[in-house]
Amino acid sequence: MNGEVINFEELKTKCKQRGLISTGYTVFSEKLTSEELYRKHKQYADILEIVIYFLDKFLLSLKDISIVASVCDAEGYLLKMQGDERSKAAAGNMGIVEGVRFTEENCGIDAISLTLKYKKEIEIVGSQHFHEYLHGIACYSVPIMDWDEEKVLGTISIMTDKKSANPLLLTLLSTVNQSIEREIALIRQNHQLDRLNQMIMDTTRNGILISDQDGKLIGFNPYAEFVTKVKKEEVIGLNIRHLDYFGEYLQDVLTNKQPYTDIEISFFRKEDGQTLIFLLDCFPMFEENGMLVGAFAQFRDFTERKRTEQLLLNSEKLTAVGQMAASVAHEIRNPLTTIRGFIQYLEKEFKDESHYQLIMSELDRINFIVGEFLILSKPHVLNYEYKDLHQILDETISLFKASANMNNIVIKKVFNHEEIINYCDGNQLKQVFMNLFKNSMEATPFGGVISVRTFLDKDRNTVIQIEDDGKGMAPTQIKKLGSPFYTTKTTGTGLGFMVIKKIIKHHKGKLHIQSELNKGTTVSITIPREH
Repeated sequence: MNGEVINFEELKTKCKQRGLISTGYTVFSEKLTSEELYRKHKQYADILEIVIYFLDKFLLSLKDISIVASVCDAEGYLLKMQGDERSKAAAGNMGIVEGVRFTEENCGIDAISLTLKYKKEIEIVGSQHFHEYLHGIACYSVPIMDWDEEKVLGTISIMTDKKSANPLLLTLLSTVNQSIEREIALIRQNHQLDRLNQMIMDTTRNGILISDQDGKLIGFNPYAEFVTKVKKEEVIGLNIRHLDYFGEYLQDVLTNKQPYTDIEISFFRKEDGQTLIFLLDCFPMFEENGMLVGAFAQFRDFTERKRTEQLLLNSEKLTAVGQMAASVAHEIRNPLTTIRGFIQYLEKEFKDESHYQLIMSELDRINFIVGEFLILSKPHVLNYEYKDLHQILDETISLFKASANMNNIVIKKVFNHEEIINYCDGNQLKQVFMNLFKNSMEATPFGGVISVRTFLDKDRNTVIQIEDDGKGMAPTQIKKLGSPFYTTKTTGTGLGFMVIKKIIKHHKGKLHIQSELNKGTTVSITIPREH
């Protein structure tokens, strides 16, 4: 099409065949409403901004010539007119105003319609126009092309009087258009990059935060919302100084222009009370000229991996406990039995009975600890049979009644109204209850209450609750329970709770601890009645 020579006489013949009259005036049958024009301006906002910028510079370089410049879309609608007011008024007298549409059917021979049709530069001077009233006018138009898709985006055109006509005007207009096309292509690329960046922001499994150079948060992606349960609208626009957890690192990056990598932070999620572990990276963002434009932070949810690492560490500790228990426990028990026998034999030699009792109780304590070591050191063959759970609890409670009476502690039983029969290892469950009662007795003050409750949950599983009104525990202490060698007691070993967890796990049960400092602790055990 670009090489095709336009035959204006042929075009004039076609105009007559359409019923156009050369002595008449152009009647624009199609015109956008104000609302439609506004929408077009919005649709072409980026292109119009570029075109008007370059057209203004073009017109300024030709300020001695009376020129009207116009921008049309790909359908021929006139979107913008530029030029001095007198020239625009003259064009308006010819019906050329923003919103009208240039078509061959209405206009006959016009530069805009021909440019859109042939996708090439068009020059129409004087009598080349069909309408005689335009014979004193020169019009030049060039197509704004999207060369990637080889389609016309619109046109830029100029109109001047015939006396100022000069082929150089079309050359200058083409040069301006080349600059416009380059800028539009660059904007398109930037938009594509923005869409790609946005897609990455929206789909990545990392939380992303972006701050501008002034410390205002301008980016907070969906995954950051999902993990933190903080709404984007609550933080966008916020100064990073007021942003918990991440703000101080972003601010430091903006101040010192140095990155942070793999910073481990603990994030308390208010919605569900969970503490999450994040690995945070923060980087300064620079323009090509080295100017700082902002800071970028990304964080990864490291919670599960951290828990896995802790489980592995605990497993290693348990292995160490098992190895130590296997090699030491039997070596301790044999001489311990001998010592206990001789102490009992020499009971009458003690001048003070309390000394004898003290030695025996300490030997029993050593024997109890050795027993716990043995439970942890090797798999225990469980002897499952149907047992009355209330009977197991009653037998356990009876072992602690004397100690409870000495400390004026009330053991309150609130058992299920009917018996509960469980398929279990009774001795193992008794070991669990003994450990829990021992802990409650040590935590409960003089004159306190220990409550023991049993009931069936909605799934008919057995639930046992042991509650005391003792000193309680902090959330951080509860989380560490069951870790090898961790204990809240000055004389504890940390093995008791490990034993409890192991036995409950063997019974396919669940363990839940609820505690509050200075108010007490409730331990809930849920085990299926059948395996």
